[in-house]
Amino acid sequence: MRSHWKSVVMVAALALFLGIAAPAWSQLGDPLAEDYSAHVIPFYKIDDNWFSYLVVSDTSYGALAPSGTTFHLTFYNAACNLVSDADIRLTAHDSQYFPLHDPEAANGQFNGIPSEGVVLLTPQLGTPAVSPVITYILLINANNNSLIRIDSIPCRGPSGVVGTLCTRNAVGGGTGTWLRYGPYNTVAATFGHEGLFQTSLYFFSAAGDLEEELGRYGFPIGTTAYADGLHVDAWCNEQYLGSRRLQLQCTQRLPLDVFNYTRLHEFPNDNCQGAPGHIVTFSSDNGTDPVFEAYSGFQETIAELVPGINLVGTGYMHHRTPVVP
Repeated sequence: MRSHWKSVVMVAALALFLGIAAPAWSQLGDPLAEDYSAHVIPFYKIDDNWFSYLVVSDTSYGALAPSGTTFHLTFYNAACNLVSDADIRLTAHDSQYFPLHDPEAANGQFNGIPSEGVVLLTPQLGTPAVSPVITYILLINANNNSLIRIDSIPCRGPSGVVGTLCTRNAVGGGTGTWLRYGPYNTVAATFGHEGLFQTSLYFFSAAGDLEEELGRYGFPIGTTAYADGLHVDAWCNEQYLGSRRLQLQCTQRLPLDVFNYTRLHEFPNDNCQGAPGHIVTFSSDNGTDPVFEAYSGFQETIAELVPGINLVGTGYMHHRTPVVP
């Protein structure tokens, strides 16, 4: 029986890795398209053994200037307050990675940035509008061969037409749309937070300095408001496990066991007949009733199927936006 479950767990882990790493398509725009020049990217370090890299690359359009295009980075802490900024430069068909954990990198511009927060990447003011780039965060732990990729949350241009980019409005009221946001975010399957699996849920909203700056480029679909509270429901094998309330910070990484769903702590669980957990969250001011406020989230699962070597799956939660009220 133990051998049987070990095989099931390995298959489930592989399915999890492949499934949640797949693109989470957003209404009216594909977040993995090459059509975006403005990106917001949450980042964090799990502990001191992890290193955080920002990857930035030209797209297949090859639209960056041969002499170089400058992009501006603004760093925000976990409360989304502005901390520092930096400039990086890419040439046509260029691809670079920047070690955010190294205070001497980028001529010392990363010195003092937080270990958890948000980076906003945009073309430097005055840069030609056609400057789309691909960007994401890589978290690497060389001690146990772990790698986590955190894709960006891009801003789609006002018309949604390929090549139409999101531009900054200095006085606010931007006309772009920030993708991957919505008032509902669903975790399709969880595999516990004990034994072989360690699962964390990461929620990302916007507040303070970051919310103000995002508004100069655009807003989530159907709303200008960002969530500061969530309602959480959980199931396993079609059994309702109860609801929870979460006061949402601007960025927040939470181990699955924080929600105190005991049947979801270890996978497989006999009370769930071997089924994984299923979690639905929605924005709520009172913890019960849904409100039309936007947030995003992704699931991070680390599976130690071989001692000392981790298989990591991470991806944005599946989200939806109801009919605009």
